[in-house]
Amino acid sequence: MKIYWKIIMPLGIMLIAAGTYGGFILFSSGNTEQKTTSGGNVPAIQSEQQQKDIPTEVIHEPASKDIISFTTGEFTDGHEFITVFHQYYNNTLCWGRVNTANYKEQKDKALEIVEVFKGIEINNRDLYKDFVQIENSAKKVIESDNRKAMIELHRLFHDLDIHLNGYARDDTFGVTAYKGV
Repeated sequence: MKIYWKIIMPLGIMLIAAGTYGGFILFSSGNTEQKTTSGGNVPAIQSEQQQKDIPTEVIHEPASKDIISFTTGEFTDGHEFITVFHQYYNNTLCWGRVNTANYKEQKDKALEIVEVFKGIEINNRDLYKDFVQIENSAKKVIESDNRKAMIELHRLFHDLDIHLNGYARDDTFGVTAYKGV
């Protein structure tokens, strides 16, 4: 019995310590200070490997700014509108956070979408269809805690962000009528 405690206890303590350290490294937020470019979003200095991994071939040409126009509200540019909402849904729903997302915040954001749509003009039939789908999904979120509708919103904004803003990548969900499906 003494041998059991002399071997098992230290091994158990070491496993717990290693797991704790590994969990800390894996789930740490990475809030280290980095010098950034003027935009504040991209590190100013990147390793050669990181630069090699970034695609440079333009797959999607940016759409004209006049494809979406706003007559009221805070947005003047459809590209900015799509980007802002895509970033919001990335930050609140991705990587399993859809299961723990705050419904009140999601409902408020869906209400904001519906409100913005009151002063919007879309100059493309397929893009108009996508905006109708966005509005319908937003209304589902407003009516109830509908996680599936939240995911639909994220996917629509994700694909539209790639198609409208000219990303050099093509990892879409294929859910948009505008250059998607």
